[in-house]
Amino acid sequence: MSGDVVVRAAVEQDDPERVFDVLWQLAPGDPRPDSSRLASAWRDLHAQAGRRLLLAVAGDTFVGTLDTLVAPNLTHGARPYMVVENVVVAPGWRRRGVARALVLAALDDATAAGCYKVQLVSNAARTDAHQFYASVGFTQSALGYRRYLTTAA
Repeated sequence: MSGDVVVRAAVEQDDPERVFDVLWQLAPGDPRPDSSRLASAWRDLHAQAGRRLLLAVAGDTFVGTLDTLVAPNLTHGARPYMVVENVVVAPGWRRRGVARALVLAALDDATAAGCYKVQLVSNAARTDAHQFYASVGFTQSALGYRRYLTTAA
């Protein structure tokens, strides 16, 4: 990875609009939330127990994200597990080790939290992403299902 990129946890003082600019690369066809809704979600994210948004930062530019949630669990010796979402790297920064650095940081966090597994899902069409996840030690071990819900805006 370029030496000028660092991975760190997002803090409330970060600008959620600038973070969302990176996240929007994941689904650019989705409507952008208005500023007040985005600010509310940002506050909620930081208030949620076990939640941590990792940012890859080059200088003062956000170039990647990875969102984690460590969830309490009653099975597997009551050890928690981590769910990973929103792994996104800005287009000009892809294939430069940014995603790898984000994933390795998340794995370190999961180990420190005593998690027994780290789980993520990836769109079936994203075969490059699947190859990447395999390269950092993930295996395809389950069949996943989603049900998207429609809500009033």
